[in-house]
Amino acid sequence: MANTPVASPNVSATIGLKNVVIAPLTADTEEGHTYGDLQLVAGAIEASVTPDNTDPDIMYADDIEFDVLYADPELSFKLKMADIPLAIQEMIFANNIDDNGVLVRTAQDKPPYFAVGFKSEKSNGKYRYVWLYKVRAKPLTENFATKEGDTVTRQNPEVEFTAIKRTHDGRYQAVADEGENGFTAEKGATFLQSVYEPTFTENP
Repeated sequence: MANTPVASPNVSATIGLKNVVIAPLTADTEEGHTYGDLQLVAGAIEASVTPDNTDPDIMYADDIEFDVLYADPELSFKLKMADIPLAIQEMIFANNIDDNGVLVRTAQDKPPYFAVGFKSEKSNGKYRYVWLYKVRAKPLTENFATKEGDTVTRQNPEVEFTAIKRTHDGRYQAVADEGENGFTAEKGATFLQSVYEPTFTENP
C-alpha cells in the first residue's frame, strides 16, 4: 500500500529586500564569539547567496560511486546598493577617513569579519529573514558613466562578501520564514535587532 505524501509547506516567492544590517564580529575562537553594535545599511537593491565550493569529492568502491563528501560551506554573498556612504565603506573595508573627510585606501587595509542580516518580503505578504554569521568583503566594484543628453543611467555599487562558518560553533547562516515552524511576526520584529543566536531543546 502506497504511503500518502506529507503535505507540502506553504510556497511563496520572495519579492523584496530591506533592512540590511551589519555587526562586526569582534571575537571568534573555539571558546566563544562576540559581535559589536549593529549598523543599518540603507539603500539595498539586490542580494544573492551562492555556494562557492560545490565540487564533490567522490569516493569509488565496488566499481561504483560509493560515497560523496563536500568541503566546509563557503558562500558568495553579493549585495547591490543604491550607494554605499564612505562611513560604511570605512567600516566594511577597514579604510580610513582623514581629517579632511577623504576616504583613503591602502594596501595594508584588511577588511574585518561581519555578520550580515536582512529581510525579504514574500508574495504572501510575510517575510523571510536571513543572517550570515561571518562574512568578509572583497574590494568594492564601482561603475561610472557619462550622461548621454537627457538620459541618465544610474550606477549602483556592488559588494561581494565571502561567507564562512564561525570558528566557535561551525554555524554560518540562519533563515526564518514568518508563519512557518512557529516563527511568528513578533519574533520577526526583533530578529534583526541583534545577531540571532539559535536555541535548541537538545543541541544538535
